[in-house]
Formats: sequence, structure tokens, C-alpha cells
Amino acid sequence: MTLQDSRGETLQPSAYRLRCRDPHSAPAYGLGESVPLTGLHRVPEDLIGESLTALLDLTIPENAKVPLFAAEWVTVDGATGGSWDHAPDLSGDFAFSYPLPPAEEKDGQRSYLVSLLEIVLDEVDLLVDGEFVNPSALLTGSGYFPLRVRPLAQPHPLAERTENAKAAIRRQPLFSVSQTEPTIPILARHWSLLAPLLRISKNGEHTEPEGFRLRRTGDWVVPSHGHPSEVYEHLARVCNVACSFCYLFGNPDTLAIARAKKSIARDELDTRIAYYRPQERRALFSAQWELNEFLVDPRLPEVMKTLRETTDRPFFFTTNGNPLTPRIVEQLAEVKPVHFVVSTNTVDEPLRQEVMKERPNRTWTALHCLQELRKHEIPFGVSLVATPDFPLEDLTRTIETVSELDPNFIRVNEPGFTRDHPSPMDFDTDILWGSVIEWAQSMREKTHVPIIAIPSAYEENFFYDDPLAARVIGTIPGSPAAACGLRPGDVIVGVGYLRPTTRSEVVSSLMLVKGLVKLRIRRAGQSLDLTLDTELPPTYPYTGPYIGKYLVPHGVVTAPSISSGDARGIAQQIEDVGSRYSWLVTSSLMLPAARAFIERSVADHADCIDFVVATNDYLGGNIRVMDMCTVGDIHAALVRHQEKTGRTPDLILVPATGFNAHGRDLVGRHWGDLERAWNIPVRLLGHTTQFVF
Repeated sequence: MTLQDSRGETLQPSAYRLRCRDPHSAPAYGLGESVPLTGLHRVPEDLIGESLTALLDLTIPENAKVPLFAAEWVTVDGATGGSWDHAPDLSGDFAFSYPLPPAEEKDGQRSYLVSLLEIVLDEVDLLVDGEFVNPSALLTGSGYFPLRVRPLAQPHPLAERTENAKAAIRRQPLFSVSQTEPTIPILARHWSLLAPLLRISKNGEHTEPEGFRLRRTGDWVVPSHGHPSEVYEHLARVCNVACSFCYLFGNPDTLAIARAKKSIARDELDTRIAYYRPQERRALFSAQWELNEFLVDPRLPEVMKTLRETTDRPFFFTTNGNPLTPRIVEQLAEVKPVHFVVSTNTVDEPLRQEVMKERPNRTWTALHCLQELRKHEIPFGVSLVATPDFPLEDLTRTIETVSELDPNFIRVNEPGFTRDHPSPMDFDTDILWGSVIEWAQSMREKTHVPIIAIPSAYEENFFYDDPLAARVIGTIPGSPAAACGLRPGDVIVGVGYLRPTTRSEVVSSLMLVKGLVKLRIRRAGQSLDLTLDTELPPTYPYTGPYIGKYLVPHGVVTAPSISSGDARGIAQQIEDVGSRYSWLVTSSLMLPAARAFIERSVADHADCIDFVVATNDYLGGNIRVMDMCTVGDIHAALVRHQEKTGRTPDLILVPATGFNAHGRDLVGRHWGDLERAWNIPVRLLGHTTQFVF
């Protein structure tokens, strides 16, 4: 057999690698390393039998009720057959079981080999001399077969997104791993392709495989960050409230995130703890479930104590607050460091009960938990949602109340919704969002706590002349930044001898400096110098530069921005490809910053870059951020721009913000599918900013 590219030239790949976001940094995740290929051009004599052997090495098929540790098989044409007999796993590990997805579209002219290659190419890149190649056709003795790329707006069919907790075998949805361990869906799709070609029998009776389980759990221990959230995030599969504004209710059915019906099973939790090895930075493969309430699982204190014995890294929880009884707070204080973001939303008890569908006895706990956290000096932020259900007058009262308890910050979320959200969201987004920003700006002058509007890019890009300026949102109480006199609205233009030009560079500069440091700022049109004492002992609530996932060096709170590292990356990609006409994909929310950044930091290439604005067609509603754009959304934007301009680029640049370490989007599609579809170099732009407000 022979592989060909889009020009009909023969390809002779010598290696493959698992697809990832960035081959240069991917080895830290166990990805991106090339593996030599042998025998690629040889078609096995018993292709069906060898395929089955390969699958049985990693998985055990299951019928509706039991795993098939032993069975007989024969091909439907009777040409070959055999049996297998595997000893049951007696390790006590949880059995990770998955359903078979719907069969791929059938084409009578396409062979099993061609269909299998199309499935495998969703998980691997082929390489020639270390460089990626894009096969577009397979030539065999049976004919010429184009290799299809599924339409980019269509996710791969993966059965149900919601688990069936009442089935005889409690299988986990493939959606739980289609982003985070895509090899498992590839195995599932391979089983769906192979099963119709076999007749499987157990004790002489025909049986149909409906799912499979992973044969050896230890095979699926992978490189990780080593953070304890890799275990405890699985406690958040269910919730004890039903907020009318909750984004989870608007998730499409094809989103690559599973929906649970019950809390995590005891044996799965125990298995994940057993394989969590933070010192080695290894853990059991990740699974993506909808994140609900972390603290509702009664096993929380026990799990936290166990994890604290293995790592000293902070625990970080987002919670609605009502599980935080004084006893739970006391138990969590015993395993510090622990950080919280508490979704208070309002201090009006009847209003909170109505909007969040919360039991009255739980509301009292939620509104008093902040006092308990402060009592035990556990740092926390407060989260509010500026939905019309909570008018600005109510949010003002809430901020005035919670500010007295010294949160690290107050996060005000602009109301967002998807096309499928069941609750009516009858408001003009720009009018409401704009009024929230103006209100937040006025509130910053009335409280000592930083007030961050989310998405922060809306304020930075549409309310100021310079969308990249290092504008201070606020300072964490008790921090060196608060002591030095920084105020909301100050623009930092100098950190010691450093002259950062963007907010992310200010964050990096602040992390570098030590001792007494001069800050040059602009305030109300005037230049001022302040002295930051980086060695000033922190006082509660400030406990250091990190609170959960947020980076606040010396207590300085800013919004994220593009950095000079991104500029170097863009220039390097253009020069490596030799591009004369590039397209840079962005969102309507980030377009002002993208334009300013290119003109200021990539000026030599600015004239050859077109901006392509992607819209969130998959999610719909009022979503307008690249983080939530799918490969299909980006493809549609590229098509529209091509039709509008009548031109085709020689390089497409795509921000990395919407893709995980495996390079997968919200529906599990890999960004490399854009290059396979367009046959144009597509490069993912790494994001260097750490601050994620």
C-alpha cells in the first residue's frame, strides 16, 4: 500500500507521534515523542485477527452484563477464527468501562484497512524525517481511496454524554476522555469498526460486544502536573443547588465533557488516589466531567487528609458555600494550604434561595461560611454573577457586606449563556455588560478589595485607549502592593530597571524583582514613583503570589494580556514558513488588543497579516471568546474570510487558548484537523500568560 499527499506525491513516513498541542512542550505530558514505524507498507495476511489481538492486549470486551475474559471468535465470512482466555484482574483496581460508539458511516467501496487508518489518524501524526506530513489518500491493490476528514463542524459520534448509572455495568461516557485521553475513544471506534466483522460466542452462545473495559489500569498512568486536583476534582460530579444561570444547563449534547448522575464510585476514587504520584508527576489518566460542587461529597475530609500526606501543594476549590459548615472549615484548616472561591452571589437569603434553588437551612451556612474561613485564616475570593436576577443595587450591598471579611478579591461574572440554555436571557449583552463595567469601576473606589469583571478582556479592550496597558485592577489586602500605595486604575510603566509594555510582562517582572523596588506609574495623567517592599511579611488575607490558579505577584491584580513571548512566536512562525500572507484568528472580544499588539510588537510583519474573527457558532448565545471556539468555529470563520477577500493565505495562525495539552477543543477535535482540511500550514500560537482572570 502507498500513502499520497494532496499533490499525488508518495509519502514514506518513518515515524509517528501522538497528537498534542505543541510538540516542543508535549513530552512533559507523555506526548509528542516520535515512535519509529516498521512494516508500514505491509498489509498483514490476517488483518482482522491481528487487529483483534492488538485490541485484546489493551481491553476486554463486554456484553450487556459481563466482561468477556474468554470467548471464541470467527470472521463473518468464516475465513479465520480463534479464541482468547485472559485471567480476570484481581488487583482490586476500579474497572474503567466504556460503551461502543455508533458505527462510522459505511461505504461499501471502502475497505476495513482504509477505515481503520482514518480512525488512527485522529490520534497520531505521521512524520518524515521528523516533520509532519499530511496524507490525503491511500493506494492499495483494491484501488485508490481518499482519506476522509470528518466535517470540522461535526464531532465524532460517541454514544451518550450522560452516564447510565443504573446499567448492569456502570460504563463511563466516552465524552469523559475524548479531550483528555483520546486514545480510549480511538480504541472504542476501532471496536465498533471491527465488531460487525466478527461472530463472538461464549460457551457456545452468540454474544454481541456492547462495551469494553481497560485491561490493566497501570497501563494508563501518564505524566501529569502532580497537582492534587487531579484526584479531588472528581468529587465535583454532582451539585446540591440548581442555579437558574448555571452554564452547565446550556451545554450541547456533543460537548466533550461527561455528565454524571451519581457521585464518583468509592473504588474509582480509591484507584485514582492509589495511582497519584505527585513526586514523580504521574497520575492516572484524566477524565473530564462537568464540574459541580466540590464539597458535597462526604468523603472530602478523608480524601484531603490522604492527599496532604503525599503533597504540600495548595488545595483550591470553587464552592457555592453551603457545604462549608464550621466543622468542615475546621477540618479543611487542618490540611492547609487551602484556597477558595465562594459563589456567594447575594447576601439576600430569599433571593439566593429563589435563584439558586437552595434549601433555606443551607443558605444560612453559605452566607456565614466566609466568617468561618476568615476565622481560620483560609484565603478566599468571592464570586458574583451580574445576571438580571441580581440587580446592581443588590450586588452593591453584597460587596459592601463581604468586603468587611477581607476576601482576596471579588469576581463579578458578566452573564453568559449558550443557545441551548433553558432559562430566558432576555437582555442586550453590550448594554448590560457595559453597565456592569461602569458600576464595577465606581465600586473599586469604594472598597479596598480588588473587583475583577469577567471576561476582563471586555473592559480592557473597549473601555480604555490602550488595551495592552499594565492597568492595575486592585491590590490584595495585606499584601506588599497594598502597602506601597498602588490604586485601581494606576498604569505600571516601570518595575525597577525593567520597562514592561504589556500586563503579562508586568506580572513576569514583578515575579523577578526582590527587595525594595521602584514602581513607575501613571495616575490621572501624572507620573509617580512608588516603593514596593517585596520582603514585607504578608498579613491575612494575602498569603503569597498564588491564590488557587490565580497569579497575583506581591498582591498586584491585573487582567491577562499578550506578551513579548507571543510576539516572538508569531514572527518565528511567519519566518519559518516564509509566509507572505498570513491569517491570524482572533475573537471579537480580543480584536482591539490583537491589532494593537501586532502593530506594536510585530511591526515588521503587520502588513502581511489579516485578522480573521471567529464566532462561537457551536455554543451560540452571547459567547464571544476564543477559549470556547471549536475547530468547526475556526474553520467556518476561515471560509467566510476566504469568500469575503477572494484570497487564500499561505499560513494560518491560531491561538492556543481553546486547546488542552492534547490539542483538543471543546468537542474533542484536534486543531491539526484544520491543516488536514485546508492543506495549508496551520500553526498554534502558544500562550505565555499565567494569569487567568
